[in-house]
Amino acid sequence: MAMDALPAPLLAVPPDLTAEPADAVDAFLRLSVALTGFDRVELLGTGMVPRYYDELTRIIGARQVGALLAAAGRVESGHPASGEDFDRAFRERILDDNRFGPVARRVVTMWYFGSWAQLPREWRNTYGATSLDVDRVVSAAAYREGLAWVAAGAHPMGAKQQGFGAWARPPRLRPGTGTAIGTATGVEADQ
Repeated sequence: MAMDALPAPLLAVPPDLTAEPADAVDAFLRLSVALTGFDRVELLGTGMVPRYYDELTRIIGARQVGALLAAAGRVESGHPASGEDFDRAFRERILDDNRFGPVARRVVTMWYFGSWAQLPREWRNTYGATSLDVDRVVSAAAYREGLAWVAAGAHPMGAKQQGFGAWARPPRLRPGTGTAIGTATGVEADQ
């Protein structure tokens, strides 16, 4: 085999999945924080932010994603990032909106369960659809990193082992939220 026929070496670090400007991915991250209730660091820690942004763009198109992010940005710029005013405005302008609400709910599903649920027929007829808009698991990594596991204080079955004796202790809950906290394995170290 000639030296020039050798395959290219594998990259130690995969290339960035998105060719979009960092501003668009950051806007998607801010939208995701508002939709999931998890903070930026928690979402970034999953490693799924660029993947989910790309997935959403492939499914509904850059124009629809841009419109959603712009609408969320308008809510964000007019209200503090938390509080009743923000929640009310976000619900009215995003979640209750015929154009943005169905997409926002699919983004929540993607974050919590690592899957995409097909958009309603009315939405697809009005705004368009791609062949990727079907019920499916986004990827094995999306399943493993689903926020539902963290919220439940559990682990993805068959994907991340929680450690010896993990089921001997009940999950710890975030004060006042009812959602679980803990280490990545769901087991706190003895102190």
